[in-house]
Amino acid sequence: MFVYFPSLAWRRGPVNFPRLLLVSPRVNTEDLIGAAEVAEILGLKHHNSVTTYVHRYEDFPKPVVDISQSRIRLWLRQEIEEWAEKRRRG
Repeated sequence: MFVYFPSLAWRRGPVNFPRLLLVSPRVNTEDLIGAAEVAEILGLKHHNSVTTYVHRYEDFPKPVVDISQSRIRLWLRQEIEEWAEKRRRG
């Protein structure tokens, strides 16, 4: 099944949803956290500081959801916790 989405046309034409389901990672939505939760895990005082970390540290986990137009970013809790622990250890 191929579906054409004009907003995704720049990617390479029609979207093959059955294939997309096979190659896309599956994420438990309960494991997703926003900037406020990331800031709390990292011990930051304000959620806007997370953006600084995103730009400052190349090894900072990439958000699994990043909708730049809406400023929505979601990370996997486990990746943030592992990164924070690694940074604490040195």
